[in-house]
Amino acid sequence: MSKIFDGHGDIWNDVVKKRLAGEKHIIQTHHLDKFKKGQIASGIFVVWIDTPPDNKPEIRFKEIVDAMHAELDENANHLHAVKKMEDFDIAASLGKFPIVLGIEGMDGLKNLSELEQMYNEGFRHASLTWNTANAFATGVKGNPNGGLTQMGIKAIELMESKGMLVDVSHLNEKSFWDVVKYAKKPFIASHSNARKLCNVPRNLSDAQILAIKKSDGLIGLNAFREFIHVDSDKQTLSSYVDHIVYMVKLAGIDHVGLGFDFVDYLDEDAMGTFATGDLMYTKELENCTKAQGIVKELAQRGFSTDDIHKICFNNFMRVLALTL
Repeated sequence: MSKIFDGHGDIWNDVVKKRLAGEKHIIQTHHLDKFKKGQIASGIFVVWIDTPPDNKPEIRFKEIVDAMHAELDENANHLHAVKKMEDFDIAASLGKFPIVLGIEGMDGLKNLSELEQMYNEGFRHASLTWNTANAFATGVKGNPNGGLTQMGIKAIELMESKGMLVDVSHLNEKSFWDVVKYAKKPFIASHSNARKLCNVPRNLSDAQILAIKKSDGLIGLNAFREFIHVDSDKQTLSSYVDHIVYMVKLAGIDHVGLGFDFVDYLDEDAMGTFATGDLMYTKELENCTKAQGIVKELAQRGFSTDDIHKICFNNFMRVLALTL
């Protein structure tokens, strides 16, 4: 067994959906027991808006953020938002679950003042865009010639000065290399896999993986089936661990983590914005309750206990300590 830090979870989408339907205490009721079963000890939980089809991203972004704050307030006895590294110890001493608040894509923000306001509200992580383009950057489905905008460059400067973790998952190649050019602190790809093993645009080339290593950041491996293998029969936990093994050999044991992107937080409408074919989960890694299967598989492949702890938890702690 090893405690796990999940570098990417869309849990606020589940929270807002259930709260709009009249429920409260969503994480306590639906998720904490699952975290315990999978030994998920913490994670980056992100606000993600599926644009398109949402044609009013600012409104949807605020709706999710408001639901997030309401959930945190109502579950103050169980949840603790991490704003500085000491908060992990504080949460442990109080028996609470520590959460790093994140933003997946700044489509709901119009300017740097709004980004700074998100920092003031407790956010300590952000990626500049999702798959499309916005005022800050271009995603993998956008114009390949589009990179960081001037506001995107300033956003990186602002995030690093404040103590927010920069995330390059979903960026197109030009935007990615612009981040490499302008970032001065370690950055991460919170939920991306190796393109050599699964040749899809969302995965990283070897050069990108090595650039993240050079920044002293890390890559969180994504458990979504379509980023694991192009053959649906091989979208399995074992193939997921193949990506971990590949990343460790290429970038080193200190630069690999877990960023599951579990899809059970999303409904079919949200899934339909990026998934193809039948909506199905990765075999033997359907949700966070199955996460310890990764630990078992890593041990069977010869990883030491110390190295497993690095992959599962300690590497994210190291990078967060360098950035928060």
